[in-house]
This record gives sequence, structure tokens and C-alpha cells, in this order.
Amino acid sequence: MEKVNFEDLKKILEKKQEDIEKDVKEIIERVKNQGDKAIFYFTEKFDKVKLEKLKITENEIEGSKKYLKGKIFECIKKAKERIEKYHKKQLPKGFKIKEKDIEIEFKYSPIEKIGIYIPGGQVPLISTVLMTIIPAKIAGVKEIYVSSPPSYNGKIHPLIIATCDYLGVKNIFSVGGVCAITAFAFGTETIPKVDLIVGPGNKYVNCAKKLLYGQVGIDLPAGPSEVVIFSDNSGKLNFIEYDLKAQIEHTDGMGILITTDEKIGTIVSKNVEKGYLVVVRDEKEAIEIINYISPEHLQVISKKPEIFKNCKAGAIFIGNYTPATIGDYFAGPSHVLPTGKTARFSSGLSIFTFLRSYAIIKCKKEFIKKYGRDIEEIATIEGLKNHSLSIKVRKSIIK
Repeated sequence: MEKVNFEDLKKILEKKQEDIEKDVKEIIERVKNQGDKAIFYFTEKFDKVKLEKLKITENEIEGSKKYLKGKIFECIKKAKERIEKYHKKQLPKGFKIKEKDIEIEFKYSPIEKIGIYIPGGQVPLISTVLMTIIPAKIAGVKEIYVSSPPSYNGKIHPLIIATCDYLGVKNIFSVGGVCAITAFAFGTETIPKVDLIVGPGNKYVNCAKKLLYGQVGIDLPAGPSEVVIFSDNSGKLNFIEYDLKAQIEHTDGMGILITTDEKIGTIVSKNVEKGYLVVVRDEKEAIEIINYISPEHLQVISKKPEIFKNCKAGAIFIGNYTPATIGDYFAGPSHVLPTGKTARFSSGLSIFTFLRSYAIIKCKKEFIKKYGRDIEEIATIEGLKNHSLSIKVRKSIIK
């Protein structure tokens, strides 16, 4: 690990990223205009796979089921139960305000159609399947579509397909990266246009999500992975070492150790090849740096953990025995979390990601009689004559 101070770390984090927007825009434009044809072209170009079709067939789904058995099935089942338990607790209730002359109702309604992106690779990210589909299902989303690149021998890994099926999702597409995000945003001959896209991805996927926000709903910037670990002298060296290595092993993953104990920092930094070490005077300085970074994962190993609970982070893990890995797989909250300093204003994927809220308002004429003049006055101040008249015309017939 490279030892740096706070100012050095700021420069590293603020360093201009490689400009990929031009390439992403080109892919978006071609998929938007050419649909499936463009997807076939880019899949062959980037994934080195010549696809014959985009949608996974019923036969392929049936064939994948043999992979979901024994120990792996038991693990997935237990994780599913924990994730469901947590997210069911999140379900919000609306409310009503009923007065003599007005009724207001605040309601939640699930988003109708969503597209979920599951990143590819030779290993199946089944945890991401669980962490996205389960909250959507509990929120009440009716139409769920999943896309993942053909990264496993020219196909989607069968465990991803089998896990989707286990969770009741059969609309699965073999499309990766920017093509998948664009297809969900605009629709193609095979892939439907959705209302919201969720799921983590690399810098290209996140760039596409940012560019397409507004055309389609986007959950949050999620990826590449990052962890900040704060430790005083109560941290266990081998725990810290492997927790840093765990996040760094993700593609483009980042690990930062902040510590008040220079001895811990020195020993850990020798055993961890990548990442950054910051030695601080006290917890106050550590919190200042943490809030600047606003990391995806924050692990706190401290004799005073309470003071870290309001830090800006996607998720906070307290104590020697709470690694971020537990959150990745089994704790219950979704592991789709804000990255790249966005935790200062955004939240991780949850039930609320899949719900829209709105108000229903019903007035009696008495309300206009009571407050009409005030409304007209505000409208007049704002120079909106017809706003004022929409009230005045009603007042004119109220006795």
C-alpha cells in the first residue's frame, strides 16, 4: 500500500478519469437506432461471442436448474431468507390527512417495469441477482427483466440463470455493458423498454447510466467497488489485511486504510499490494477524511464506534467481526451501494428504489373560500396571472 496524507489522497481521488464518454455515446447511439443488430455487432466486438439470439430460452432455463442444488442451493436459500426479512421491514405505509375542507393521501406505488443488470465474468455473481431481484419483488414490481453478458464460455453462467428462475424471473437476456443499459432505456426488437434500470457495473456501465438518466430511471452509481477501513489499536492485523484484499480483488477495486496506530498501518501496508494508507492523529481527523471520501463500504474497528455511525458511507460495518463481505452476501441489506463519493447524497438499493410516491388531494369549496385569497396573492407575486384566475373563477361562484 502507498502511504499518503489527506492532501495526497484528495489529489488521487480527484484525478481526472479516463475520458470514456465519447465511446459510450457511440454505442448508445447505435443501439438506439439499430436495436438488436447493433447488440450482435458489439457483443462480437467486445465479448468475442457471436450470438444467434438475445433471450434465454425455456430449455436453457430448464437446463440451468441442475446447477442449483446441494450446498450452493442451501446457501442461496439462507441468503434469500435473510434478504427478504430485512427488506420486508422496509415496506413503507402511506398516510392520510383528513380535515373539514380537504383530504390529502400520500401513497406508494411500485414501478411497473424494471431492468436489472448483472455484471459478467467467468464467476457467477449470484449474490447480485439476490440483492436486486428480492427487493424489487417485495416492493411489488410486476415486470422484471434481467440482462447479463455472455462471459462464461460464450453464454450467461447457468447459476445466474438458475438463480433468476428460482426467484421467479424468466425474462433473461444475454447482453452486457453499455448495450444492455441502452437496450433497457429505449427497447429493441427483443428487449423491452423499462421504467427503471438497477444493478452495479464497471465504469462504462456507470457512464451509460449517467448519460441515459432522464430517458429512463437509474438507481445509483454503483461500481467499481471500494472500502475504507478505520482502525485504532484494537484492530486485528490479519482481519484488516484480508478485508482490504477482498475489495481490491474486484476489477478496479479500491482499498484505503485509515488508522491512528502507525504500527498497524506499517504492518498491513507491507502485506497489501494495492491501496492507500493514511495515518491520522485522532478519530476526528479520520471522520473528516471518511466523509470526504464518502465510501461505498466503511469498516470501523474502534473503541469508540458510536462516533462513526453518522459518517457518509453506503454501508457501515462495526467491529472486528463485521467485514464488508458479510454485507456482500448475507447480512440482509442490498450490496448495491453508491460509489465514487456519491454516498454523500445517495443511498443504497432498497425497497424505496422500486417505489414511487405521490399525493392525492381532494378539496371542498370551503377550502378555497378559506385560503383562496392567500393563494391568489402568492400567484400574483410570482407573476402568474392565470394561476390566480384559476382560484378567482371558483371563488366567484362560492357563496
